[in-house]
This record gives sequence, C-alpha cells and structure tokens, in this order.
Amino acid sequence: MVERLRKRVGLGCLLAGLILFDTALADEVDDENAERCIPIRSIQNTHVIDDRNILFYMRGKKVYLNQLPRRCGGLGMQRRFMYETSLSQLCDLDTITVLNAFGGGFTRGATCGLGLFHPITEEDADALRNAEPPQPEAEELPTAEPEEVGDPEEDPAE
Repeated sequence: MVERLRKRVGLGCLLAGLILFDTALADEVDDENAERCIPIRSIQNTHVIDDRNILFYMRGKKVYLNQLPRRCGGLGMQRRFMYETSLSQLCDLDTITVLNAFGGGFTRGATCGLGLFHPITEEDADALRNAEPPQPEAEELPTAEPEEVGDPEEDPAE
C-alpha cells in the first residue's frame, strides 16, 4: 500500500513538473506574431520537445514553436509524427498523428490538433531542445511498520 502511494506521489510530482515546464514555455512565445499556417515546402525538419511542443525548422533559418492546445499522448516519447493535408500549408486547424515504433515499422497513435505557429529565435529553439523539465522535490513518505501476523493453523480461540 505504501509503495503504491509512493508511486502515485512520484507520478503526481512528475506531472506537476511537466505542467510547470509547459507554463514556462507559454511565457516565451509571441502570440502577436503567431501564424496560423506555414508552407509545407519550406519545412526543413521538426523536433518534438514533449507531448505539447514541436519545433518546426524552416528554410531560410526561421524557427516556429507550435504549442498544441492539449497534450498529445505518446508524442514526447515517440518523437515522430505524420500529417496529411490536401493544401500546400500546415495550419493550426490541421492534425498530426503520432507514429509508434512497432516491429520493423510504425503504427498510428494519438491524433492531435495543432496550435498556432510562434516564431522564435534559433537560440531560443536550442535552449528548448536542451532544457530539462524541472524536477519537483518529492517529500519522503513514512515507511509502514511491519505487522505481526499469527500462524494460520493456530486456533484464534486459544
């Protein structure tokens, strides 16, 4: 029981750290200059930061941070995704699908909506790529005292 509680508290602290990390990223983006769409042919490569943040590196040294409106399960762990569009642009109304490694190929994972494309500097992009999510401090949980258990063959009426 104590071990399960310890795991739950640890998981809660980790989730709180990721929320703080997302909040720190939200403070760094520029909503005023955000773009709704970017041209697909100009995307040079992408880098997944976590379940809510993707960097889009464009030709011409532009970098955009896309903050998904909601967490996209598996994106941070798999670090790869696909998109389908019939247009020549990738927009905030489009979706991405996480690609899960399976055997020698991929299977489709969660499908999630994109957010606005926020222009950031290459220095900020490097800082985001190299940043570690803050690790909240966890409190030490008390250890349960062992209980004495009687012999099951022993008669309790004695």
